[in-house]
Amino acid sequence: MDAESTQIDTDLLKKHLVEVAEHEAELTDHVYQSLFAKRPDAVELFGTYSRANQQKMTAETLGAVLNMLDQEHWLGEYVHAMGLRHQFSYETPTDMYAPYAEAMLEALAAVSGSAWTPELERAWKAALDRVNEMMTAAYVQTSH
Repeated sequence: MDAESTQIDTDLLKKHLVEVAEHEAELTDHVYQSLFAKRPDAVELFGTYSRANQQKMTAETLGAVLNMLDQEHWLGEYVHAMGLRHQFSYETPTDMYAPYAEAMLEALAAVSGSAWTPELERAWKAALDRVNEMMTAAYVQTSH
């Protein structure tokens, strides 16, 4: 286990995941509204997907965080495949990950209300940064 993953408060995030799961639709709406405000070019990548597909992508992100917290042995391969899918199927540029993570943080804060704390923000940021690192590490250098 690396030093960064030991800094993630897994118990805090697992408890919070249970709480935010009740607000999945609202969370998804916040994520994509915030992302599209930050990166209007993201509308071209994600705006054509139905709300159900956007919810699926949000759930995949949260699932990757949860599985990372549980240190699932297969997670590296799963996130690697997800990274390649985002590169080749969705043509998602690597510079889209940071704004998505920021949008996710804002959405988590919005649906959490007064339960959102600086500790939650730090824990979520560390977890999302780790997933983003894993996803972008999967990207293959291409010559186009």
